[in-house]
Amino acid sequence: MNVDISGIAAENHRYAVHLATFQNVISYKNGSYNIADISFEREPFEAVDFWRNISLSAEILLKACLLKHHIFIFKKRAHSEYGEKVTAVTNTWLDETLRQLEINYVAQINTGTVNTALKLAEKELFGRITMDTEKSKLITEIFYIIIRTRRNRNSHFFFANQGHIDISEVEMLFLPLLNLLEEIYRL
Repeated sequence: MNVDISGIAAENHRYAVHLATFQNVISYKNGSYNIADISFEREPFEAVDFWRNISLSAEILLKACLLKHHIFIFKKRAHSEYGEKVTAVTNTWLDETLRQLEINYVAQINTGTVNTALKLAEKELFGRITMDTEKSKLITEIFYIIIRTRRNRNSHFFFANQGHIDISEVEMLFLPLLNLLEEIYRL
């Protein structure tokens, strides 16, 4: 059986929206992220889940932007010739790129790290699209703040001191980042 990944950018966009809005702290409507329901306290585990999900949402949305604008993020994972085969029947660019890299199986797809995706965005995406230079710089700066303060800490271990949701941090970092990435995705 072949897995058709022709619509992988749109699928990942939908997944990014799902992750960002999953705990009802952030809402998504008409292509815009906003604060949603902050009227109740969350358990520490739920708060850490929120930070992990919102950080991952930003990474996945960045990767969806790259793929939508035909910037290839996949690398071939060695020794992974097993499982379902992969194809991109209705996406000529993606299908050709998979062939060039000799990626035949889903298991061979390595999407890279958020750092790799950010470097690709700086090198290839930001110059290709019509976007203010200051906005591009802001995306990079916010990502690096998130990587240092939230992403890696909350993804691999539970720290009780991270068990609360600071809405000002959401408003100052995550909402601007998600909305800027959404703007890029919609171009």
